[in-house]
Amino acid sequence: LPGTSLAFRLAAIEYHDFPAVEWTLYLRNTGAQPTAIIDGLQAIDTTFTRGVGGEYTLHHSLGSRTRPDDYMPVATLLPPNQSTRLTSAGGRGSDGILPYFNIESASRGILLAVGWPGQWAADFNRDAQRTLHVRAGQELTRFRLEPGEEVRSPLVALLFYEGDWIAGQNLWRSWMVAHNLPRPGGKLHPPQVA
Repeated sequence: LPGTSLAFRLAAIEYHDFPAVEWTLYLRNTGAQPTAIIDGLQAIDTTFTRGVGGEYTLHHSLGSRTRPDDYMPVATLLPPNQSTRLTSAGGRGSDGILPYFNIESASRGILLAVGWPGQWAADFNRDAQRTLHVRAGQELTRFRLEPGEEVRSPLVALLFYEGDWIAGQNLWRSWMVAHNLPRPGGKLHPPQVA
């Protein structure tokens, strides 16, 4: 950042075999003094505009609070001029809501994941027309960096799809298997049965 000792590094991967991208932002104090206060840092803060027709539906899942409805899928409408905020609870990344979202609109959509094991939040804000503003990451950030200290943002993954939201979920699963599942000895783990 010009005029400061704060250096930013963005580590990103664009996938050529899937319509997906992921990134993590790193901040480092390269100076000899502590940085100024860093407040409100988010891993994603962007706007999407849908085509004509249809509205936004946010498909997501409950997390675990040791209740009968743990991990239940939920569909939340995102109507014009309204905001929806989803967060984890108690500083645990999967307590209450899982940080995986499928934003569907008019036979296309975006899957969004916030990779963070702690407290996160995601805000979905609609305008009066076709725009959806998405902001997600750690729920609260207010800190300074000491000299030489480095921190990172949550990882964000986006996958774009055509078709209904189930097609998007299946494409996401295919991407996860192809690029994210461990392969000890070069092979996928066999299915686990409890």
